[in-house]
Amino acid sequence: MTTAPSWAPNVREANPESLNRPGRLPETFWAARPLFKHIRQAAHSEGCSGDVLFYSTLARLSGMISHHYRAVTGIGGRASINIFAAIVGASGAGKSTGSSLTRALAPAPDEDFRDGLPVGSGEGIAEAFMGSVEEPTGEVVQRGKNAGDPVMRRVRKQVRHNAYFYVDEGQTIARLGERSGSVLGETLRRAAVGETLGQTNASEERTRYVPAGSYSLGLLVGFQPSTAVPVLADASTGTPQRFLWAWADDPSIPDKPPMWPGALSMHPGQRRLDEPCDIKFPTRVREMLWEEKVARGRGEIEVPELDGHAGLIKVKVAALLALLDNREHATEEDWGLAETVWAASCGVRDNLVERAKREAAAERQREEDARVLQVVREHEATTDATVAVERVARLVKKHASHVGGITYGELNRRLASRDRKILRKAIDLAEARDWVLEEGDRLCVKTP
Repeated sequence: MTTAPSWAPNVREANPESLNRPGRLPETFWAARPLFKHIRQAAHSEGCSGDVLFYSTLARLSGMISHHYRAVTGIGGRASINIFAAIVGASGAGKSTGSSLTRALAPAPDEDFRDGLPVGSGEGIAEAFMGSVEEPTGEVVQRGKNAGDPVMRRVRKQVRHNAYFYVDEGQTIARLGERSGSVLGETLRRAAVGETLGQTNASEERTRYVPAGSYSLGLLVGFQPSTAVPVLADASTGTPQRFLWAWADDPSIPDKPPMWPGALSMHPGQRRLDEPCDIKFPTRVREMLWEEKVARGRGEIEVPELDGHAGLIKVKVAALLALLDNREHATEEDWGLAETVWAASCGVRDNLVERAKREAAAERQREEDARVLQVVREHEATTDATVAVERVARLVKKHASHVGGITYGELNRRLASRDRKILRKAIDLAEARDWVLEEGDRLCVKTP
């Protein structure tokens, strides 16, 4: 039997099944490119999961790259590369480590990049891209030393294009989304596909307008299994299917840490563009995506609710993998790797869904067992009460058999205290069976 380590006497071994559960990136994936090996070594050098750092890097880089990058497959115009990732693990399992490590692995450019912002509200997400600037009014100063200079005014508008958000506990998002009037859920769903963000208000200082295609945004959320399950159960909103899902633990972390491999010498977040750049896809991939879209549009196929954005997410991942490989076009290999990532994500997601089903079934069984137990107890109580009334009725008959019968007061005194509370029922039963009859204030045995 394995004993707990001396430094943690209260630690118990994890369920062995958790070490082999589906959803981890396979060894073939890590061996596919030197970049992946670099990311995994960086993670393991700090005792972190390779999967966690990989997904964290995807999410953060998707918020760091130029907003001019777009994926083009012939479906839905120019798709954003915004990526949302969810890391699932127990408290202290290292969910937050990936977010901090990716800053060392892929340093941000010296530009106005909002890095690792918390999520407070839907309005706050849009506000991350807003600011105040001085703009000319079209008029000029008429007098004084500044005569002829343009008259300026301060206005609020979008002033930045890149943001990465990190939420340590996914339950926070659920709670914020439940607030009356909250637009957080809708904002996240719009941000995932690069749609327009913001709100139009009566006052200029509260108006936020971030046009579609004008920003890059990445999101990383940490979940405990118990908090991830309700989010997945809410698939009708369209929120959970916009995430990539990963486990926080990693059985392949070595006993001795490898060397830190250093930061990536080049990554797509360092490149800035002045005009749109389309990341195009191989003909086979475009045709396959088109066929699926047409089949869905015709009603010929039904896609599971949680797979509703599968094609789009694989497009995003493949596009970012191409950029990480210093290319502005996706290849068949990029697509194959994106499919591996998607399959791993589905493994985590489906495992959690099955867990939810098991927990729901167990809860239903507990409720059913409780109902059965209550019925049994009520039956037993009824049976016990019936027996007790029968017993006391026989005592009533016995005491009433004395010559002249017995008064109610005397009968009450002769009974044990536990029997007095059912005396009335016992007398009624004795009368119903023709054992006794009432004569004035006395009970007498009824003779044949």
